[in-house]
Amino acid sequence: MQKYFGVSLEFDHLKFENIIDVESLSSKGYGCFVDSTSLTHAYKNQHYREILNEALVNSCDGSYIAMMASRLHKKKFRSYIGPDFFSKFVLKPYKQLLIGGNEQIYDKILNKVTSLGANPLNFKYLPIPFLKVEEFDYSSIADEINRFSPRFIWVSLGAPKQETFMHHLMPNLDRGVMIGVGAAFNYYTGEIKEIPDWARKTNLIWLYRILTEPKKQLRRCKEIIGTLPKMYVNEKNRIKRQLK
Repeated sequence: MQKYFGVSLEFDHLKFENIIDVESLSSKGYGCFVDSTSLTHAYKNQHYREILNEALVNSCDGSYIAMMASRLHKKKFRSYIGPDFFSKFVLKPYKQLLIGGNEQIYDKILNKVTSLGANPLNFKYLPIPFLKVEEFDYSSIADEINRFSPRFIWVSLGAPKQETFMHHLMPNLDRGVMIGVGAAFNYYTGEIKEIPDWARKTNLIWLYRILTEPKKQLRRCKEIIGTLPKMYVNEKNRIKRQLK
């Protein structure tokens, strides 16, 4: 992966998928979907930035990030969002464990994947308490996961919590790739409306999210708006230094 704005990102969608698929066969690790919130937090917090950069692979989950990177690096980059990846990979015939959400959401996911031909025995939901990320008993959580031995471990706790959670949990796992997918569970079940084509094609997913979740998204906007221009300038200067 190459670093953009200080964070390793893989813009090749097929390569991203292949790394997750292959590594999950016999290895362990985690993959992240880096959106504007994650990138802003990584810019300000070195430890979180290191957590992202220690991932097996990261996808760009922000259309605005992809647009900025395209402009700076003179390439055509596209974002690959967590809900799209989850919808595709959750139907693979492997053992899969879900963390986050609640049992009602899990039941809806299980009903949907079963209706699409998946084996319900391949799925398990692991409830965890609502705690700060440093308060979890990672050893006990890993014991539950290791007994089931899933190939994919879906983590829906929201950024930056889910990435830090995966980082702390990984040493205790025997195998399996964790994927931090944010609100993908809620998109999959229809709790949150699916992102329309016009928002995808125009790189306005961020605007669509503001329109559909104003209270949640507007809280994030102030910090993002105040940080992204700085990141853009820093990246531009970094590229100039490399070309000298």
